[in-house]
Amino acid sequence: MIEIASITIAVISLLGALVSAGITGWLTIYSDERKLRFQSEKLMAKYRDPLLLAAQDLQSRLYNILELGFSTYVDGPKEWKDLLFLHTSYLVGQYFSWTYILRRQTQFLCFSMEKDNRELTETLETIQYVFSTIKYGVPGRPFMLWRGQQQGIGEIMTIKDNGELLCMGYAAFVLKWTEDENFRRWFHDIENSIGTLGKAMNQNDIVPDHRLRLLQHLLMDLIYQLDPKQFRSRERRSKRCIPAVGCICSKCSGHDTPVTIGA
Repeated sequence: MIEIASITIAVISLLGALVSAGITGWLTIYSDERKLRFQSEKLMAKYRDPLLLAAQDLQSRLYNILELGFSTYVDGPKEWKDLLFLHTSYLVGQYFSWTYILRRQTQFLCFSMEKDNRELTETLETIQYVFSTIKYGVPGRPFMLWRGQQQGIGEIMTIKDNGELLCMGYAAFVLKWTEDENFRRWFHDIENSIGTLGKAMNQNDIVPDHRLRLLQHLLMDLIYQLDPKQFRSRERRSKRCIPAVGCICSKCSGHDTPVTIGA
């Protein structure tokens, strides 16, 4: 009888220990998840506005190129042409810089289970893919940048100020462009792309702008994900261009997020 009581007490003690360990483990996991979520939210709050402004600036420039007759500037005075090439290159580089900083500082973001973070990651990856894909062939070559080029441009555009990673300003970019050929060569494909598009427009040829139209719409998706109520973005500069055939953005595809077309 004593042995049965002893065994019963031992079993109850074991079960109690297991339950206690289970509760402790669950609390630890829950606490870690909360910390991860808090860190994710803190970092996204820190980098949301710079990325939002970079996406806003780039989509606005793409809209101007596609819809507002930028070829006038390609064939205009040299200072117009230089400014067009320089500033467009800077805006592309600024976007890549902030996506580079975001990915570097929030490497766990891709694995977050938060719906907003998943959607943001999917949009960023789709934009990266559209920049790099060769599926549009020779006519779609303008503004094609391999993933390595995107990363390289993001890296060289990124500076450290008081321990913080930031995108360099436009004046610093122009100075670096002027003085450093190794820096400038990263942007040769962008320069050549502007020239190709301008030439096609001026000659009334078929303009190879499929990639840019996709990118402009995807950047608009990114802007609305970062600022769904448009508190920070400038509504007057947030207009979609005429869509590309088979556009995969959320509006044209009818999905909440862009249709994923590549890895």
